Amino acid sequence: MPDLVTHFAAAYFLKIPHSWARFRVPFYLGALLPDLLARSLTILYAPAGRALYSLHTPFVSVIVCFLIVQFFEREVRAGVRTNLLMGVTLHFCLDIFQKHVTGSYYWFFPFNWRTFNIGLIWPEDSLRIVPVLIIVMIAVEVTIQIQKRIKRKAV
Repeated sequence: MPDLVTHFAAAYFLKIPHSWARFRVPFYLGALLPDLLARSLTILYAPAGRALYSLHTPFVSVIVCFLIVQFFEREVRAGVRTNLLMGVTLHFCLDIFQKHVTGSYYWFFPFNWRTFNIGLIWPEDSLRIVPVLIIVMIAVEVTIQIQKRIKRKAV
């Protein structure tokens, strides 16, 4: 599931039933972080594509999460760190199901350069459901906002 919308949608739907609203943005960021690290730089400078593969690894993502957490106040760091790491974990759980023509992701970088995946879907397959995901997310968010307004008026 390569696209950012699919990763965001997965994070969004996992976060809704829980009362973790305070830390939902770090969770969403964590779900997008590996692609933001590697893909954005690859888009900016395509010839460096192979050299940037290491940025889309659990090792680098965890290090970046710990660096990001340092920008938050001490009182919220634990919650932000936990949600960033949970988002990154969700991202890699989705990515492991991808098929690849050559290689895969380097899950154990820097300890080895072996790749593996489960290989159930092609990366572009998830693009077919992106419009549906967007519509459903908007509908859910509108419903949540309406329910909040109703509760406020009732009180």
